Amino acid sequence: MDDGLARDGVLTRCNRDREATLNDVECANARRAAAAIALEAERDRAGKLEQESEATLLALRERDDRAAAAEQQRASVERAAAEAAYDAQWPDSRGSRPQAATAPEAVASFGAPVGPVLPSMRGSTFDVYADGSDALARPALEIEAAPPPNDLVLASPQIELTDLTAVPRPFRAAAE
Repeated sequence: MDDGLARDGVLTRCNRDREATLNDVECANARRAAAAIALEAERDRAGKLEQESEATLLALRERDDRAAAAEQQRASVERAAAEAAYDAQWPDSRGSRPQAATAPEAVASFGAPVGPVLPSMRGSTFDVYADGSDALARPALEIEAAPPPNDLVLASPQIELTDLTAVPRPFRAAAE
């Protein structure tokens, strides 16, 4: 039904007495047409809502990006101001920071040598290769094996015939 006014009139008449117009072809067509139009309107509405939702999400993302950029800019300005205040403490005309201390009282990081030279650098590398062996080979441990004693005697077990016999159990079905 293409005519909306006629469709609404038929639906009004059909909805007054639903039981009587249940098998009426005109009422069935009007209901089917109204459902199809409602479905089409809902699809259009869903598409518009999705577009509005995408636009809203895009606006929120842009706002968050602008806020993050402003926060990063503010942090950068604060960091530069803090560095300038730190550099202003030193009377050096260049405004550079003092060099890191290389004194032995400086705290060593994990894995750093405690002294001025690594422990492996104290000895000569000639000592490692002087014996002619491969320095990277796995070291071998050579131990002299002791001979086994000759007084080993194996004793045979004493088994009695009664230990080897099995006594059958009575049948359970016969006992019941």
